[in-house]
Amino acid sequence: MSTDLVVVFTPVGGGHKAAALAVAEAARSRGLSVEVLDMFEHAPRFLGDAYKAAHITGQTAVPELYGSAYFAANRRGGTLEPVRRGFDHVAFAGLERRVRELAPRAVVATHHLPLVVLGRARRKGRLAAPLVGVITDYTAHACWAEAGVDAFCVPCPLARRELASHGVRAGAIALTGIPIRRAFGEVSPLAAPAPGAPLRVLITSGGFGVGPLSAIVRSFAGVPDVELTVVCGAARGMVARVSREAEAAGVSANVLGFERDMPRRVADAHLVVGKAGGLTVSETLAAGRPMITVGTVPGNELSNERLVVDGGAGYAASAPQVGRLAALMRDRGLLAAMGRRARGLVLPASAERVVAVALRRALATADPVAA
Repeated sequence: MSTDLVVVFTPVGGGHKAAALAVAEAARSRGLSVEVLDMFEHAPRFLGDAYKAAHITGQTAVPELYGSAYFAANRRGGTLEPVRRGFDHVAFAGLERRVRELAPRAVVATHHLPLVVLGRARRKGRLAAPLVGVITDYTAHACWAEAGVDAFCVPCPLARRELASHGVRAGAIALTGIPIRRAFGEVSPLAAPAPGAPLRVLITSGGFGVGPLSAIVRSFAGVPDVELTVVCGAARGMVARVSREAEAAGVSANVLGFERDMPRRVADAHLVVGKAGGLTVSETLAAGRPMITVGTVPGNELSNERLVVDGGAGYAASAPQVGRLAALMRDRGLLAAMGRRARGLVLPASAERVVAVALRRALATADPVAA
């Protein structure tokens, strides 16, 4: 039995999975059958563990080196690229087999790595379904521009121009926004804290618990009338460590591990503090909440941060600055206006737009004359 849509993600950062689940949610709301695949479940386990470890280490321990590598690799070609691509084709061959077994009408990938394997299968005629790449940052690195991809979904005009500069034809690029769950766009508009009421701040680290959470919490020491909710993600021991830091600093904080209902947490907040990941930024802005970005890693996160800051929806800060800056935003009455501007920075119904692109490509593949 065939599947309408296969959505593939790579679990190097929680955002790629969140985007995949948002696309699946939008497709199922249209009555489509959907399979969501973790690419690393179709490769030797040691390989997936190594990819994830390298990603997390690069972003936390040596962010400057990570940024240098990001910019140095932002071009097509290079002497080592054929070797790397050949290795990826062999290592992840199981993904191609699984996708072909599902016989989908279309395939959507929310990370560039699946495009290496599936793009080649598409070029070689082994994959009949059209392949759609979904860029999950407000910039488009050259690694996305894989041959064999039928369409790309981008969040902004900058990413569209960058993809074109990497050799992707303009007709294959659709402006959709980054796919997020519909619930974020349905959050009620922000009402600023009433006089005497606490400022509710949501501090999030992303799915893997990456970010200077303890330092951010400590920055609120001595800041009056503030209630923190801290989402630590899946990092072991982080909840206990941050809870101890909050208690020692005399800060009121509800410290959580992995949170499944992030739309509700964002809706309860007046302000969101976190890393400038593409999904965190998109979810926060779509919910109409201002943001303070912290610990931004050189590379793709810089473009995400610029969207927030240049769009007047928040500020960038170091971890020790966050508490005082949050209080200043409250005391100067900036929050509500920033929340209104936030919503205007992202496209609504982004996941639904991505599904529509995939279905159009499926129709064009099945019946070129009708399309």
